[in-house]
Amino acid sequence: MNHSLPAEGSDLTASKARSRTRRRQKFKSAIEGYLYLAPTLIILSIFVFIPIFTSFRLSLNRVAPFGSQMIFVGLGNYTRLLADPDYWNSIRVSLLFMVGTVAVGITTAVFLAIALSYPLKYLSGLHRLLIFVPIVISSAVTGVLFKWIYHPVVGYVNYALELVGIEGPNWLASKEWALIAVMLAVAWRQLGFNVIIALAGIQNIDSTYYEAAKVDGANVWHRIRHITLPLLSPTLFFLLIINVINSLQVFGEINILTLGGPGGATNTMLYSIFFDAFVGTPFRGYASAQAYLLFLLILFMSFVQFRGVGRKVHYQ
Repeated sequence: MNHSLPAEGSDLTASKARSRTRRRQKFKSAIEGYLYLAPTLIILSIFVFIPIFTSFRLSLNRVAPFGSQMIFVGLGNYTRLLADPDYWNSIRVSLLFMVGTVAVGITTAVFLAIALSYPLKYLSGLHRLLIFVPIVISSAVTGVLFKWIYHPVVGYVNYALELVGIEGPNWLASKEWALIAVMLAVAWRQLGFNVIIALAGIQNIDSTYYEAAKVDGANVWHRIRHITLPLLSPTLFFLLIINVINSLQVFGEINILTLGGPGGATNTMLYSIFFDAFVGTPFRGYASAQAYLLFLLILFMSFVQFRGVGRKVHYQ
């Protein structure tokens, strides 16, 4: 019995040594992993985390327009916003803009994607190029292009309307037509992306479904309604989420085409943030509060879509 005690003690010492070795190895592995992540974390901190913290701090303060003095007001900027009729108008304009842009963009994209999936003779390579080319065009170029197209005198839209005996409006200076004009410009710019995603979803559908439907005597419309659209629902749900978020973040076309006018007809929440932060007398705290309310709106819209539309998505 006396001879077994040293052996047990040495085994215990060896076990502790192995445990310390494993802990050191785990610690070294963790340090190595963080070192690999360090460049990304530093970049994210500089361009994402620190600006988020700074803007939130600004939203709780009132900053002097011509200085750096800040006065803490708590939720004062938020309560002031919710009592401002101009801000509620920007929310209304943003929601109208979102509904119109998303509806036109996704509907047109699905129609073109279905047409491209069939071997139609009139859809040549040039037609495909014209459909996809907007994806590489920036919002600034789109704004300049449509500003020329919408010109009341030399614009192509009014010229085409005049050929059929209709007097075209001054699109960008009319409170009734300005928002629709910007919607069409944004929907056109996003068309290429939407068509590519929708076409990829259609081509991923098993062709045996269509062959079985043809055997049962289903025509093209029935195949689209009962096969293509239900099996395309995951792709449509993805496009819905992306387009809603993008439509609430549109800035370039509005800034170039209308500057938020006329009379606030195209003054969306994002453009209101830009105007209050950089145009005229800047109110950075007020603009930062608007940015966080826009974030909450996007978060709420995404939640509603996942809870409502997401349940109706048909996965294969």
